[in-house]
Amino acid sequence: MGQLSPPKLSVGVRITLGVLIILAFAEMAALSLARFHGFNTSGDLGNMSQSIWSVMQGKPLVFTLEGVSVSRLARHVELIYFLLVPLYALFPTPATLLVVQSALYAIGALPVFRLARRRLHHSGAGIALAAVYLFYPVAQTAVLWDFHADTLAMPLLLFAIEALDRRAWREYTIWIILALVAKVYVAAPVAALGVVIWLNGDRRRGGYTMVGAVLWGVVAFVLIRPLFAVAGDAGTQTTVADYVSYYFGQLAVVKRTLLPRAVNELIVFLPVMVVGWRAWRWLIPAFTVALPVFISTGPGPVYGYRYHHYALMVPFLLASIIYGAASLQARQQSHRQTLFDWRGGVGFTLLITVLLNIQFVDSPLNPVFYHPPPGAPVGLANTRYGITPRDRFHAAWLAENVPPAAPLATDICSMAHVVNRQILFQTVYSPTMPGWKHVDITTDVDYVVTDALFDYTIGDEDKTTSGGVTQEWESIRRLLTAPSMKVLKAQDGLLLFGKNGDGLLQTVDVLPMPPTSAPLATFGDEIALLNSRIEPLGARRYRFQFDWMALHPLDGQPPLFAVSRLAGAAHTRIPHLPTTVLHPTGNWQPKTVVRETFEIALPADLPPGDYPLWVGWYNSDSFFAAQTDARSRVGDEFLVGTVEVK
Repeated sequence: MGQLSPPKLSVGVRITLGVLIILAFAEMAALSLARFHGFNTSGDLGNMSQSIWSVMQGKPLVFTLEGVSVSRLARHVELIYFLLVPLYALFPTPATLLVVQSALYAIGALPVFRLARRRLHHSGAGIALAAVYLFYPVAQTAVLWDFHADTLAMPLLLFAIEALDRRAWREYTIWIILALVAKVYVAAPVAALGVVIWLNGDRRRGGYTMVGAVLWGVVAFVLIRPLFAVAGDAGTQTTVADYVSYYFGQLAVVKRTLLPRAVNELIVFLPVMVVGWRAWRWLIPAFTVALPVFISTGPGPVYGYRYHHYALMVPFLLASIIYGAASLQARQQSHRQTLFDWRGGVGFTLLITVLLNIQFVDSPLNPVFYHPPPGAPVGLANTRYGITPRDRFHAAWLAENVPPAAPLATDICSMAHVVNRQILFQTVYSPTMPGWKHVDITTDVDYVVTDALFDYTIGDEDKTTSGGVTQEWESIRRLLTAPSMKVLKAQDGLLLFGKNGDGLLQTVDVLPMPPTSAPLATFGDEIALLNSRIEPLGARRYRFQFDWMALHPLDGQPPLFAVSRLAGAAHTRIPHLPTTVLHPTGNWQPKTVVRETFEIALPADLPPGDYPLWVGWYNSDSFFAAQTDARSRVGDEFLVGTVEVK
């Protein structure tokens, strides 16, 4: 790893590299922000934001999950988040973290360029290999999956490797320390990096690196994690045996999923197979990440290339490619026979990387990005980067109606938009999720935000595999039946429950069948409307009453749900909560009347006028149920009457 004199850097090369970095940053930042503003991020972004905000309140990276407050230091020992506190204090929004992550990723092209240019004495090769990094599939997918400390460590390790090549030991040490404090897992590849340095002849500094990484890993795992661990948190097991069991305790699952796991690993390693194998030692640190990911069984499909778990491999994969190309170049210069020219090897590596990127990364380079299949969370779909009018309304409604700082529970898609509070739980009711400790949202918080028309739906036109309109119905049922909770605000399916204030009535009764009377309307051959009533209460509040009857037993089919809407007024859909969650259609019996009574409060910005009120029934099993249009409607809508708004 001796120092070599690189060629003089031309203005054209500087401009090309700068454009590459800026475009990569702009793409990743724009896509990350689109996913955030489209309400399509997971709970991780909310957790990390809350953790960083907590430092401003004098707490050590604390977030709330599953009924407990726990520090990130008790989980992955992500000390690097402390460095982001000043910036987050200036711009206290999760968007700040996404922009920082995108910028740091893009800047990682600089050490790749410098190392490649120095080793290969070729600025063009430096540009090409910087592009390999910027287009590397699992580098981009890591950036696009919320916000994580191992993604931040990825470019830091690249700076460390470049400093190592220059034997700039002070810089190397700083970068290594920054990478190590990003996440406890970083200790494994850094210790393996020490092995590489040792094998390359520098035993002293290789030994320092190994010992330092191992010591830090032991301190972080054995001392720091238990110090901040809390009872009741499944993610803060304090013994090695518990930890191994939590993440690797279902090896039978590995056997059943060997093929998809192998395919995902192939996607990660394929660009290395051209020239990277010639510098095989640099793959040793990568394997310290690849192997645990390959056999991990929880939580979730960790082995998937779309997540952030492969990010720590990228610096070492790039190093193997650069040093492998340099080895091939040296072989050619000594007139030894090679399969192809080193330039061809670099070019072919770039080609493979770009082709893999086009195929497997959800970005504008992928043709599917512009025309996503129905139900696939890719491209411009409203479950990936698409931002719908309801998403914009959703954000404005949260900002207007959710009390700041109050203890809150929320659905997973809203979570990242209501952070910066000491208590923030998820509402999802999932008793089948292994290890899930459900929060009692009726007692642990003061307010709950949820969505009766949950519109994050993955699947296809025939089947919903994740999310769907029913996602929050069980939580809503539990809230409506809790004496302490009331519906305070409701608009277009978005609900705010609270413990104080005048709630909106939501009741349902089952009555005997009245004497024979013709129904006002029928909805397919499923449900009949016998009677309806609209009662003004003043101050833009109304009480609705509907009498329904099942035309045949409905217990053998997916629940149906009713939604009313004010024609000509945007975002005024009214899900009928009593018949949706309190007495769902699967419980209805023929020859009985289901009477639901509920109140609504129309928004203050709705212009005065007369608005026709339409009601329809919808199939909850439909992929399009949350849109409440003809694609999921049962029969036709019925004009109930007119709502006069003064």
